Formats: sequence, C-alpha cells, structure tokens
Amino acid sequence: MRAHIREYFENEFHIIEAIDGADGYEKAIEKIPDFIISDVMMPRMDGNEFCRKVKLDKRTSHIPVVLLTARATKESRIEGLETGADDFITKPFDGDELQVRVKNLIQQRQRTRKLLEGKIQKSHSVVQIDFEDSGITSMDAQFLTKAIEIVKQQHTDPDFNTKGFGQAIGLGRIQLNRKIKALTGQTTVSFIRAYRLNRAAGLIKKKSATVAEIAYDVGFSSPSYFSECFRLHFGKLPSEFNENE
Repeated sequence: MRAHIREYFENEFHIIEAIDGADGYEKAIEKIPDFIISDVMMPRMDGNEFCRKVKLDKRTSHIPVVLLTARATKESRIEGLETGADDFITKPFDGDELQVRVKNLIQQRQRTRKLLEGKIQKSHSVVQIDFEDSGITSMDAQFLTKAIEIVKQQHTDPDFNTKGFGQAIGLGRIQLNRKIKALTGQTTVSFIRAYRLNRAAGLIKKKSATVAEIAYDVGFSSPSYFSECFRLHFGKLPSEFNENE
C-alpha cells in the first residue's frame, strides 16, 4: 500500500515512510511534514489513535491528515473524523482522487497562512487576536496567541532569539521554526523581527523618541541595521515614515 501511494507523490514531494502508527508518530514529531496519509488498520497504533495523538500534540497539530480505511460504515467514518482527520477516504481508492484531495488540503493550508499573516501583522498593537475565522484548530490558535505574547514580553531584549523563544514556548528551535513557518509562512526570526518593526512603526507615529532610541527600545542593537530592516519591511526609511502611513 505504501509503495502504491508513493508512486502518486514521489515526483512532486519528498516522501517519508513509516511502518506503522507508532513509527509514524515518532517521524511526524521529528520531521514535521507538510501532510500525512495514514491507513486506519495498523499494528501497535492504529490510524485513529495515531491521528488523535498528532492532532493533540502542539508540535504536529497543524499537519493535515488523510485517513484511509476499508470500513465504509457511517460509524467508522465518524470515528475517523472525530480524531481530527482532515479527510477520510474509503479503500479501494482512486490514486488521482487522492492526489487532488491532498493538493486541495495544501492549497487550503496556503490560504490559511496568508490569512494568519495578515491577522498577525495587524495584531502587534492589540492585546488579543481573534483567530476564530482563520481555519485553524483551537490548539493552533492558542499556540499562536502564546507565541505573540512571548514576543511581546521579550522583544525589547536584544538577546532574545529563536533559542530563547523555543525555551519559553516549550519547543526545540527547529520544531518551533517549522511550526511557525507552517502556520504563518514566516521563519521564527522573521516572526520576531516583524513584531519589533511593527512596534517601532507605532512608536514612530507617536513621535515618542528619536529613531535611534526607538531602535534600541524594540530590541535592535544597531540603529543602522534597524533602518535597513525597516526599509525592507515598509518600503521606506523610518525618517520617511509618518503618522499618515
């Protein structure tokens, strides 16, 4: 079955195979793939339990999961969907249909990333962000809310980096970067920098201090580097930015 599925995807994707649910869960945590296709009937850990664990783990909860099953009953389908599966396909299945469904899930994830990027971009001056209509799970919404809160608390520290970010949120540096990028399209470094720059823009609008002082206030150790990052982010230098922006 794995070899059969591989034929439909190996020309477009890097494939990681697992021999059963337990092996798949370990590899999902280690690799953080873009999507998962899993059979329901497997030794050691079946597909329903595997999907449930993936969706309840903050490291992997964002990953779309397609479950394959030979059981076509309504009850088995509901059981699969209750685990958090994003799609459910009955065997025997058509390979072309599986390809289309996977591509649809990927496109849906890409649209979600763009929507979240816009929400986060506007969120840096408010206390809470509403992710209700973002197309993500409540766990991922909680993750992003916590991530933004951590950056909000730490962004003035020039030594705050991806390592400290990971420690604060309880993920390894690589896992955090993959999670942030999967949800928002940004690297962890870009995520932190965007917050600092948007915070700086708010301070510049208020004319609360000089550009150099604001650069230090938002965690940049070099005003010249801050100005260059600001120009790349907003399309103009801080000195050209005003309250009408």
